[in-house]
Amino acid sequence: MVGCSGGSAVCAGIGAGYQPAEGPEMISRLLGGDVFGKVNYRSVLGIASRWLGRFDKSSGLLDPGTLRQAFRRMYGNLRLEELRPRTLLQATDVETGEGVLLSRGLVADAVYASSAFFPVLPPICIDGRWLADGVYSAPVPVLEAARRNMDVIIALDFQERVTAEPGGFADCFQRYIDSTMRSLTRSQMLLALDLREHEIVIVNVEFDHTINLRDLHEIPNILAAGRQAVEQSREAILSAVKSFARRKRGAFSGNSLPA
Repeated sequence: MVGCSGGSAVCAGIGAGYQPAEGPEMISRLLGGDVFGKVNYRSVLGIASRWLGRFDKSSGLLDPGTLRQAFRRMYGNLRLEELRPRTLLQATDVETGEGVLLSRGLVADAVYASSAFFPVLPPICIDGRWLADGVYSAPVPVLEAARRNMDVIIALDFQERVTAEPGGFADCFQRYIDSTMRSLTRSQMLLALDLREHEIVIVNVEFDHTINLRDLHEIPNILAAGRQAVEQSREAILSAVKSFARRKRGAFSGNSLPA
């Protein structure tokens, strides 16, 4: 599995042995409480003036302590190398803008790095690199999956189709990020399709309104939308698996023939 941002927590949970039925409880346990409520006033004041506070590559508007503790409770001392299926997490180097695919180290730190939405949450330093949310480099990391020659790639993409005008700074900023990420995703999807000899199925999960991290009451709606999207893509998924299996059998039969 290759996960990015919020998807990194889900992929890591599956790799750690959590069952799909435990998803709602897992998300509620992870995001419940006030994990996003503690403001880092020193960083906020640092935006206004460097004499009032400090804001640099290690800063964020929110204190990440409660969220990072939640990740540690959820994943303990598990390492990425121990997860099954094999799990890779997408992050972004905030100094270079390059995508960084994490394959080793503590799961709790890797999930935080992949989902640290800078400048709201501060980046984390891993192996000498300051890493933040993977959405800035690969919102749907299908290109990384293609580069690793995965046989059949099923990519899950979440989209919000909001028609109302944005209300306030936070909403405007979020809309800008969303539109930029959609454009980046489209270009990377096309490149991945060009690189691939095998099968890629893109499952689009769509919402007609904005869903924020605090909206835990939306979990049933999210799950329902996911089930509907997968059901709509069922034939494409099964066809991709069958097509690859036929090619695999054909290659095996060809290799087993005498010279």
